[in-house]
Amino acid sequence: MSSMAASMYGQEGPRTALALTLFGGKPKQSDSHRTRGDINVLLIGDPGTAKSQFLKYVEQTASRAVYTTGQGASAVGLTAAVRKDPITREWTLEGGALVLADRGICMIDEFDKMNDKDRTSIHEAMEQQTISISKAGIVTTLRARCSVVAAANPIRGRYDSSVPFMSNVDLTEAILSRFDIVCVVRDVVDWDNDARLAKFVLESHAKSHPNMRGQDLPAEEQPDTSEVLDQVLLRKYLMYARKNVHPRITNIDSDKLTRLYAEMRHESTKGGGVPMTVRHIESMIRMAEAHAKMHLREYVTDDDLNMGIRVMLNSVISTQKYSVARELKKKFGIYLTYKKD
Repeated sequence: MSSMAASMYGQEGPRTALALTLFGGKPKQSDSHRTRGDINVLLIGDPGTAKSQFLKYVEQTASRAVYTTGQGASAVGLTAAVRKDPITREWTLEGGALVLADRGICMIDEFDKMNDKDRTSIHEAMEQQTISISKAGIVTTLRARCSVVAAANPIRGRYDSSVPFMSNVDLTEAILSRFDIVCVVRDVVDWDNDARLAKFVLESHAKSHPNMRGQDLPAEEQPDTSEVLDQVLLRKYLMYARKNVHPRITNIDSDKLTRLYAEMRHESTKGGGVPMTVRHIESMIRMAEAHAKMHLREYVTDDDLNMGIRVMLNSVISTQKYSVARELKKKFGIYLTYKKD
């Protein structure tokens, strides 16, 4: 995880979410139904918390990626357009960002700046991963098998944890339920953390200067890169895992997953956060598969399931009011502290 966006300080939640997104889960295909394996992520929070930088990092790391902004994107630009060829005078199809990102990742910055009509147009692409076209006599279906990573700002500019999540964002429940992970990124004033952040930024600028080499820095100021993979090697590792590793679900604790979903669904109705739906069960399975793929495992283990549960709980709890979130952390603390002890 430390190799993901190593040039950015902290932000463990978004870093973990994007790592799972880059590896992705395993899509399932039956005779009449297809279940997506791609993980959708929404980053929402205060200005200056590196949301756009995370999207740019994903664009540079993923093998296939398309970057767009909500301000400059329309429904046609995201899905598909029909235009008349000036020479043959025939109607032709031109794929949008989601179609071009097939088997990759589509990043949408300033997601909150899109109007409701444009956001509604990507509902089908985010869940069924298809785009149905019926224009100018052309009736067809295009594939959009991609993950969607979106970044948005709160309504009032800064996120207010004293009010429900739905009062902080201008997004419908229909679009929110299609995101597997919702990361609320907050800029909290903390003396020690702010001092470490300032030091990290100074060291990063000094190391990145074209006339400065890492060994020219004093020993105590050289950043610790012992656990950080080279980005070229990381991209090769990602490509290998996505192409050759397909973990299967066999002996996981289904009772634990069932019991947790029932408890979380009951608790999520109290705080006004993101409502729990059946899609959250599929999201936990996808994250468990991505974690297994990250370790090149052939089977999903309890370790992978526990990581998927932890990420899902952090996502749900972060969207609750402060008082409700504190109670949920106490109740589900055994899952939240997994691999953090």
